[in-house]
Amino acid sequence: MKTIAIIFVIIVILIIAVVICLPDKLSLGSFVILALTLIVLIWYAYDTNSIARVTNERWMREGVLSTTYSMEVVRDQGELGKTLFIIYNLSTLIVRAKVNCNFKLYGKPINSYSMFDGTDIWVLFPQQTSQGWFEIESLLRQNEKNIASLIHERTPDNCENQLTMSLELKFWDELGNQRNLPARHHHFDFEEWAWIPRLVEVQERL
Repeated sequence: MKTIAIIFVIIVILIIAVVICLPDKLSLGSFVILALTLIVLIWYAYDTNSIARVTNERWMREGVLSTTYSMEVVRDQGELGKTLFIIYNLSTLIVRAKVNCNFKLYGKPINSYSMFDGTDIWVLFPQQTSQGWFEIESLLRQNEKNIASLIHERTPDNCENQLTMSLELKFWDELGNQRNLPARHHHFDFEEWAWIPRLVEVQERL
């Protein structure tokens, strides 16, 4: 806006200067018409730029900012612990994502799958959902454990530290807009048979 105002002031000064210097009314009239045309073109360019900026902001809001996810265990308690992971792309843009669960077993990082360790790139088509899944039993067996053993080992003191994830999600759309969600901590409760998210941030004490 400041630039536009300066340009208008300069144009007005030029018009005044020309009016003073040009005695010929025909030349003066032609100049005024040209000056007014120039003002209209400048104003049109400004409006066009404003519309483009608003459109870009709208695309950004409708792209990665509208992308979300859900996660749930879809099998009965005591079975394989099939966990369904769904990402929703509510925008009209193609969005890509990386999902990193950062699984830990008793506080130690464990082997996972490429879809859930930040290796593979998920492709989310416009206004569609993409889903993947993993089995807790298979995940534990890769790390020399199983569901039965963790149920047996569960105590009130260790129940939030047996199997955990620190979920990190990164999104980017075809326009180059990016969104990185902060890590969200979960633990699997073998009694409730569900992934339980931590709802508050844990701040380190000074």
